[in-house]
Amino acid sequence: MAAKKKTLRKKPAIKRSAPAAKKATKRPAAKKKAAPKRASPAAKGKVSSTKKKPTRVTRKTKRPALRSKAKAKPKKSSIKLVLPTNDEGLKLAKLVANSASDKKALNVVLLDVRSKGPEVGYDYVVVATGESDRQLEALADAARDAAKTMNRNATTVEAAPDWVLVNFDDVMVHFFTPDKRETYDIEGIWSFAPRVGVAG
Repeated sequence: MAAKKKTLRKKPAIKRSAPAAKKATKRPAAKKKAAPKRASPAAKGKVSSTKKKPTRVTRKTKRPALRSKAKAKPKKSSIKLVLPTNDEGLKLAKLVANSASDKKALNVVLLDVRSKGPEVGYDYVVVATGESDRQLEALADAARDAAKTMNRNATTVEAAPDWVLVNFDDVMVHFFTPDKRETYDIEGIWSFAPRVGVAG
């Protein structure tokens, strides 16, 4: 007998998928970052900001209009201070001042203090300097003699070695030594008072 040939059954080939054939979940392609645009040479130097700066809301306040210098000046008052006239007192003060000059007194000054007359009680002040106590006595005597030509007498006379005061009520006369005159500074006390010319 002829031997039967064994027929080998071919096993069905198992299809193996390539590793790439596996179910692969497709990932979305990553978006490429856009490259920053290069500024053209013409645009260099110009800074452009995309972000807007916050704007401040300011309230507009009206400023007062500037006044002109002419308007800013205070108006001058039309009221003028009327000083009381004392012609006799002025004449006596000039006589006393001239008599002091005749006796070689130094720096004879006549001050008009009528603006303060109601407060101090006199209208004129005569100040002069003598170099010694003897000269001060001579100046005081000359002042009293000058007043007698107008029938005026001194109310009081106060004498000291370095200062003699002769009071004619409306005219006050001071004769000082140089140091004492600087100490009392009568001209400084009456710095606002106008000076009157002695001559005449």
